[in-house]
Amino acid sequence: MHDSEGGSTMATILKTGSHGTEVKKLQEALNAKLKPRPALVPDSQFGALTRSAVLAFQRKNWLVEDAEAGPATQSCLYDTEAFTPILHKVAFIAQPTNTTCWATSTAMMKNSTVPIIIAKTPPDMILPDGSLANSSESDQAVVTGQRYGRIHGLRCNAPMSWSVELLRQALSRGPLMFDMLWRVDEYTAGRGSPGHMIVVVGMRGDGNPDGTGTTLRIHDPWPPNRGKIYSKGYFKWSVDLPTMTYRVFER
Repeated sequence: MHDSEGGSTMATILKTGSHGTEVKKLQEALNAKLKPRPALVPDSQFGALTRSAVLAFQRKNWLVEDAEAGPATQSCLYDTEAFTPILHKVAFIAQPTNTTCWATSTAMMKNSTVPIIIAKTPPDMILPDGSLANSSESDQAVVTGQRYGRIHGLRCNAPMSWSVELLRQALSRGPLMFDMLWRVDEYTAGRGSPGHMIVVVGMRGDGNPDGTGTTLRIHDPWPPNRGKIYSKGYFKWSVDLPTMTYRVFER
């Protein structure tokens, strides 16, 4: 695939039913990197065994487990990632209650505990239900974010969209805490929105500015008492939830 200037464009997404030389190249690379037993027959047909091998490769390399070889999976498989994958060692904590994602994510960032974070947070910043006031209904997001950051030794970035490169630079310094808003329409209408906090502990990818080849590794304290560790494609996530970087905290 080439664009009019002759430079290569986005990798073809290979999935069940795909066929041709690109599938054969994929099968040979999976055999070399993953060493499945039995080895894949490089027959240029993306069938069930190739799908299983792609899934196993994704799981092993903390890629999004969608069984499709898109730009992120291909850049990892073909050693064309733009930078050494970043993966911070962060002790995982699940939130103890429905409303304590903020204290739990902050505890992960600070290598602390949920009770300590809650105790250090001024009561006027905590809503009656135990959640953190996020100021999304006002113009105070930066003021309250900076105040919260100062209390816990974190730096708060104002609401903005993050380029792949800016995100890479920030993550190269340490994990990031995303304070996200769920209801974009209510936030833009000035009515405020409930949110959620998670910790981004890793990033890998091809560096493409559109984010299609970028994977983020997430420590999500939800659901209560279980939590979840997973990967997200940066492009898809930013389209699904443009307010995911409402406030970004760093150490």
